[in-house]
Amino acid sequence: MKGCCAMKKTIALVAAGVLGLVVLAKATNVSSYVSTVWSQAKASAKAAVPTKFEIERIRNDIATLDQELDGMIQPVAEYKVAVTRLRGEVAKEEEKLNEQKKVLLDATAAVKSGKKELVYGGKAYPVEQVKLKIGTDFESYKRFEASAKAKRKLLESREASLAAAQEKLQQFASTKQQFQLQLAQLEAEYQVNEANAVGNDLKIDTTRASVIAQSLQDLRDSIEKQRIALETRKGLLDANGIPLGQPQATVSVDLDAVQAHLEGATEPKTASSK
Repeated sequence: MKGCCAMKKTIALVAAGVLGLVVLAKATNVSSYVSTVWSQAKASAKAAVPTKFEIERIRNDIATLDQELDGMIQPVAEYKVAVTRLRGEVAKEEEKLNEQKKVLLDATAAVKSGKKELVYGGKAYPVEQVKLKIGTDFESYKRFEASAKAKRKLLESREASLAAAQEKLQQFASTKQQFQLQLAQLEAEYQVNEANAVGNDLKIDTTRASVIAQSLQDLRDSIEKQRIALETRKGLLDANGIPLGQPQATVSVDLDAVQAHLEGATEPKTASSK
């Protein structure tokens, strides 16, 4: 009895706790807070990733594309073997079909010649018996012809699929090469920025994406930000170098002497000489 009461009490407390969480969630929008904190944490983690590490990470991702390419090549190779075998079968059947067609046409022409007997294999056969044979063979020919046509359509369909798969493989390999080229260009820009940043305490913020194309774009933006930051810092340093706290000195320039020298006069003009 006591155990039953304790269990009921426990269930009641759990239910009350769940209800409290639901009310809290509705009143304070807890999910929104959690989502915001998680987003900020991810942003901070991305910002903490050094550019050099990000370059190596993307290079490693590009290298893994070779494994994916190998995984794509194997089934395509097997499919190509099957298509080649089917192409040979179709060619043989069509060749055999043409031979049967010629035999039937020759036999039909012989029956129409008006002869009463026809000789095949050194033995004479009545024309009516040959006609029956032609009819039987023609039915077999039509079935064989339908089968050959169906197999020809199957071959054409599989050849189209093979061509599409090979095109995708080519595009995939080309994409990898483009990624490598883009990464090499971005790495060169990063190295230039690093050389310009010698002696400056700069931190480069970059983002990390799940796909290589997005990662390259993020890296490009980060390197561009670094360049702008360097230019901005240099401008600030140049402006801060002006000694505004010192007395201004008046620059004295004898304009008459300058004019006399430029005009070739031996001495500058004076007020009395005018």
